[in-house]
Amino acid sequence: MKGLIQNIDIINLLLIVLAGILAYLFPLELFIFSFAILGPLHYLTEINWLKTKNFFSPSLSINWLLIAVIASLILVIPKLYLHFIDEQNSIISIFFSRVNQWSNGAIFICLALAIGILFLKKRQHLLILGIVAVLGAIIFNEFESYILFIGILIPTVIHVYVFTLLFMFYGAHKSKSKLGYLSVALAILIPLAFCFISVNPENYSFNDSLKSTYIANNLHNAPVKFAEFLGLSDGKTFFFYEDLELRLMMFMSFIYLYHYLNWFSKTTTIFWHKSLTLKRSILILILWVVMVGLFYFNYQIGFLTALFFSFLHVILEFPLNMLSIQNLLAALSGSTKS
Repeated sequence: MKGLIQNIDIINLLLIVLAGILAYLFPLELFIFSFAILGPLHYLTEINWLKTKNFFSPSLSINWLLIAVIASLILVIPKLYLHFIDEQNSIISIFFSRVNQWSNGAIFICLALAIGILFLKKRQHLLILGIVAVLGAIIFNEFESYILFIGILIPTVIHVYVFTLLFMFYGAHKSKSKLGYLSVALAILIPLAFCFISVNPENYSFNDSLKSTYIANNLHNAPVKFAEFLGLSDGKTFFFYEDLELRLMMFMSFIYLYHYLNWFSKTTTIFWHKSLTLKRSILILILWVVMVGLFYFNYQIGFLTALFFSFLHVILEFPLNMLSIQNLLAALSGSTKS
């Protein structure tokens, strides 16, 4: 068993280095293609695995799948409608525009409920928490920092990078693996290296079509808003060949690619592939081919379609995220006491 863990840690180290090199060489292209090809397969296989684990949510307390589906539909349907329908002054368009403006509340409410699941066992208590969360979402929606953190950072940087680091650290702590700790350190050091490594804009020549795809699908929002969160920019401008933007694209490409690769490497640790029956595998394969095909024929349609499954897997993972944080704090507290 120890040898297996060591081999997995070595693979993870290599994957981190690979993701870092590719992100440095292809900061724009890597994100666009990994999001379209690896992303959908990751969402579908993780949703299937989470389902076999009952989404780490007590079945008698709450139907987490139903809540996640409704929240994801609230987040995506307005965007789909507003993309295809150009009647800005119609009642339906105004309605979906308003829903879109308040859709961050779906993430906030689900996050609050995921935390509540750890401590509240009765449905009525969770219902009260849900009502309080709805009121909180209404109040907080007036604050730019709330919109930035809940709507942009949680589904992107926090889910893709921060939670991945927490899972890695917890795994290393649990197995007492030095290579595991090294993987965590390397996953932190590579983004830091992007801050100081020499970046010459003249070495990059991005395809105009890919640049248009990046902007048209608002893929630049995550790096721009992350820079705003760090106080590095005003969060309003984006230029492909500027020093800051190049480094931010490298960071985003790195964390997304490694997030996907890390998941696929987990077949030998959490054995998620064993939850794949023949019927489920065929269904996942069909859905994956359809989504990749949509990306190929029209990236924006593919993006909006995959966005539903992206939000769905992010929200479905919330209980696991909260449970992992609780377990990690308990483990660290135990280590401190001992």
